[in-house]
Amino acid sequence: MIFTKLKLNNFKSHENTVISFNKGISVIVGENGAGKSTILEAISFALFKQHTGKRIDDLVRNNAQSMSVELEFTSNNREYKIVREKKSNLKSSIYKKTSSEGGYAHICTGDKEVASEIRQILDIDSDLFLNAIYIRQGEIAELVDKTPAEKKLLIGKLLGLDSLEKAWKNFLPFITDYENQLSELKGKLYNSDKLYEDRDKKRSELNILKNRGHELEQEIEEVKVLLNDISESKRNMEREKEIYDHQVNNLEVEENTLIKLEEDKHLVQDNLDKIHKAEEEIGRLEKFVSKLDVYLDFEKSVSSIQSLKIQQDEIEDKLDSIANQKEIVSTKKEGYDFYLKSDEDITNLNNQKNDFEKELATIAKLEKDKKDLLKDIEDERNDIEDFFSKSKDKLDEEGMNQDTLAEIDDFNHLEEATNDFISQTSSKVKDLTEEIISKNEDIVVYKQNIKSSEKPLNDLKDVDNKCPVCQSDISLYQKKQLVKQYQAQISENEKLISVNEENVRLLSKNKASFEEKLEGLQELSKKIVEYKQKFNHLQEQLVKLNKIDEGLEGKEYISNKLGDIILFIANKKADRERFKEDYDAFNQAKGALEVLGSEAETQQKLKQVENEIDNHVTNIKLAIDQDPHLSSDISPEELRDRIDDLKQKNEEYNQLKGFVQNKQNYMTQLDSIKEDIGVSINQIDITKNKIEASKYDKEKYDQIIYSSELYERRFNTFNSELSEIKGRARESIAVLNDLNEKIAIADKFEQEYRDISDYINLLDHIRNLYSKNGIQRELRNISRPLIQKHTKEFFNEFNFNYSDLTIDDEYEVTVYGPEGESSMSMVSGGEKIAIALALRLGITQAMANGELDTILLDEPTIHLDSSRKHELINLLKEMSSLPQMIIVTHESQLENAADNLIKVEKENGISKVIM
Repeated sequence: MIFTKLKLNNFKSHENTVISFNKGISVIVGENGAGKSTILEAISFALFKQHTGKRIDDLVRNNAQSMSVELEFTSNNREYKIVREKKSNLKSSIYKKTSSEGGYAHICTGDKEVASEIRQILDIDSDLFLNAIYIRQGEIAELVDKTPAEKKLLIGKLLGLDSLEKAWKNFLPFITDYENQLSELKGKLYNSDKLYEDRDKKRSELNILKNRGHELEQEIEEVKVLLNDISESKRNMEREKEIYDHQVNNLEVEENTLIKLEEDKHLVQDNLDKIHKAEEEIGRLEKFVSKLDVYLDFEKSVSSIQSLKIQQDEIEDKLDSIANQKEIVSTKKEGYDFYLKSDEDITNLNNQKNDFEKELATIAKLEKDKKDLLKDIEDERNDIEDFFSKSKDKLDEEGMNQDTLAEIDDFNHLEEATNDFISQTSSKVKDLTEEIISKNEDIVVYKQNIKSSEKPLNDLKDVDNKCPVCQSDISLYQKKQLVKQYQAQISENEKLISVNEENVRLLSKNKASFEEKLEGLQELSKKIVEYKQKFNHLQEQLVKLNKIDEGLEGKEYISNKLGDIILFIANKKADRERFKEDYDAFNQAKGALEVLGSEAETQQKLKQVENEIDNHVTNIKLAIDQDPHLSSDISPEELRDRIDDLKQKNEEYNQLKGFVQNKQNYMTQLDSIKEDIGVSINQIDITKNKIEASKYDKEKYDQIIYSSELYERRFNTFNSELSEIKGRARESIAVLNDLNEKIAIADKFEQEYRDISDYINLLDHIRNLYSKNGIQRELRNISRPLIQKHTKEFFNEFNFNYSDLTIDDEYEVTVYGPEGESSMSMVSGGEKIAIALALRLGITQAMANGELDTILLDEPTIHLDSSRKHELINLLKEMSSLPQMIIVTHESQLENAADNLIKVEKENGISKVIM
């Protein structure tokens, strides 16, 4: 696989980037954060959708709505293009070039389809790509500096052995979970043997119950035959008994009926005798009853005349009172009218007086408000003028331009000038901050330069005639010159650090001064806004003061009017008092007339009373004419005694008259009773004859009942026992079914126990395969010779004086030269880097099945000291066996090794590429 072109649109920091890749070494160089590694991430994303973001949306550039990546590459002499585009959703497509003019034919679309097609084209998956072709930051340094055990772990990770190790570890909790299930099943099967014993026992009990049930059913059938035989005799005898009992009951009823009829006959005859006596008494009382109404009318008229005479006197007195009150009303009318007029005038004057008093109270309140307002206005004006003056003084102290100060004549100008001054001061603070940051960055660079010089200087002390960087032979003079050069570099950088630190101190002091100034100005700005509000409030208070002054102008006029009204009220009250007596007498007479009522109605009522008296006198005369015992001289007591005697005789007469009215009814009842007595005697004779003719035999009936009850008890006893047996049998069947279900479940658990046991054995076997002594060891044994072969081939490209290279089981590298074998710890620094690079490329070549066309190296020099960086750079320059190598680095020295140089810069957050 050879990469040919990469297009990025809004991918992370790249807005619109196009990169063409050729064979050879392509070096992507730029400062940290410029967007170099993003290019390798884009290649990984295009091929296998691998990225470092949490979500696909994290790959879209800020403020962009969509993102796309296009990667063109060749494989097996065929050209392909992958497009991944993110709008609302991610769309993935792959194309194949069909002509030399650049036309591409669509192969497939969709994540799964594209991933499957890439695996077929490249014969690698995402894990192989990341572990083999994509060499991450620090991997080469780790192969140089790590212990043998750590290097073995790293190589195992690259080979994917860590996944097997992880699988081996992950299998344990999985197996443990199934072992726990096995223990749980074992507990569930603990009492399975007892289930079988209980089932056999319950089956035996059920058989016993069935046998006894059959015996009872046979006995029940025998009793049923006997019961059927006796039931017919019992039914016949019961029918005869029922007839006999019915006739005996009828005889008893008829005899009782006859007795009752005889009693009713005697009662009716007694009532008829009483009616005859009552008829004789009615004839005697009739002559007294006719006089009662005459006596009652006489009494009523006498009583009414007495009452009407009293009413007549009262009405005549009332007419006299009405005449007197009318006289008073007539004589006092003029004084009453004058009093009302005076009272109305006083009420109107009091209303006017209240209105003027309210206006005076309002004016008094305005005077108090004016006094308070004048004090507030004075205090607020002084405060505002004082603040305005001090604010200008503050701005003058802080260094504001005098011309600008002279133009400030109100709060708006003051606020605008202060904000402009704040903006100027803030800009100055920002400039000083940026300058301090720049100086501190220079100090970091100078300190790094000192470290870069101190390392080879210290190394020079430990060697005699070797250069600490390139390991070449040097003379004592050259060594002294190098020491002098490094010391001069250290001294120069220390001076620069001292100068910059002093500059930072002065700048920081100046910045602190401006920050303090800025803080004071910001506080002043807040106060200006506050006092601007106070000034607006002062204007509102002055407007309010003018309105109060307008309201105070009518005070004198209102006071004079109030005095006049008070004098008028006093005069009117004096006039009103002179007619108070007439007013009160008129009101009392009017009230009395209202109570006494109409004079005409009273006179009419008097005439009615006189007419009623005349009518009652006429009634009394008529009554005397009807009864000679009545006279106008009869006393009330004698009249009352005669009336009471007549009322008693009238009541007795009416009672006897009502009783006699039932005579015909009693005579009819008597005839009917005599007829019913004859019928009853005849029915008694008939019933007695039927009883004598009955076939009912009580002794025989009792014997049949006894036998029937005996067989019935036996039948019920057998049935009860049979029902009990059936209930026990149902219970036993239910228990048996429950036991069968439990046994079935136990059998299922038993089978599950065997299955899980077999599965655990299988899992143990698979886990052992994933262990260090299983597939891991086999993979190491298989891969190690291939890695050794390819590592040796790459190492030979570097032309070191070694004849052979071997890798042992622990991936420890040994080289063989003129002086014999040497381990990694024994060779020079440059040789270590060469072995590490060759080993890493050998691993890549082995994983790629020996068909390695390209590799991606991300910051290969990171974590290496300066001398080892130099060696690795030289080795990469010498690489010729790989068709394509893409290196991401911030080391400018690697630019000389590039066949294709790609520079990445960032401007305003957007990465730019220069080919």
